[in-house]
Amino acid sequence: MTEAFVTYMEADASYRKQKGESQSHLKCILNSPAHYKAASKRFLRPSSNMIMGTATHCKTLEGDEKFNSDFVKKPPGIRYTNKEGRDWKESQGKKTILSNDGFTREYDSVIGMTESLRNLEWFDESQPDYRKHNEVSIYWEFEGVECKARLDRIILTKNHVHVLDLKTTDSISTEKFQSKLVDLSYDFQAGWYAWAAELVFKRPVSFTFVAVERSEPWSIKIFDVPDEMMQEARIKNHQALETLKECRTNDSWPSVKVERQLLRYPKWYSPLKKNAKIERTYSGSKAFDPIF
Repeated sequence: MTEAFVTYMEADASYRKQKGESQSHLKCILNSPAHYKAASKRFLRPSSNMIMGTATHCKTLEGDEKFNSDFVKKPPGIRYTNKEGRDWKESQGKKTILSNDGFTREYDSVIGMTESLRNLEWFDESQPDYRKHNEVSIYWEFEGVECKARLDRIILTKNHVHVLDLKTTDSISTEKFQSKLVDLSYDFQAGWYAWAAELVFKRPVSFTFVAVERSEPWSIKIFDVPDEMMQEARIKNHQALETLKECRTNDSWPSVKVERQLLRYPKWYSPLKKNAKIERTYSGSKAFDPIF
């Protein structure tokens, strides 16, 4: 494995152009190699929630000047169906326009989330090297596979590294965040980023998700990743890399095998009336005939 290195203050566009497997792409291979291959070709149009997340990261971590150069608030009354509106939109160039009327108040949400986060000591802009330790790019190589990671924020001490990751969300409910952890592979991300930090800083790493709600009052909840979850995440990281190496060697990218299962209610589901039964019209018939 080649020596890992860190790059501070790197522009996001520059990071994205660099070679290397990112966690957001690599984790797709855990579904199947075919999912990984398809993800490399897919263009993802950002949703309103994704835009608000990106804008909040920018304003909180990179500062107001960068935010104002990349984003703009849509003025009230502007409509793209008339010349005035189209001219205004064209005049913004490559800036991302944040809506702020009706039910989609993206700009207000971004400002609210940023102010809420800045109330935490971790995101106090007056700290020495605050900007330097945000959006930190790390690059390394593992058994022939180039890897990269972009950490939201790191807090360095002599004997420890604390990695912080911002998540904008509809709800900071623990149960809902746990569900997202599994569905969106947040654990895979935590393991990947912690591994990157360990390699480059050569000291123990802890990892924390800072979740902030998109709606007023923009509440925050802090989720620390425990050792047992980090261990599971690192196993997933290495499993994904081993699968990728095997697929590259064999030039084979199989999809998941077709399975047939009996559909069950989830464990949390509660029947409307326990032990109640309704006679079926054709009882005793085979409901599931094999087709393959």
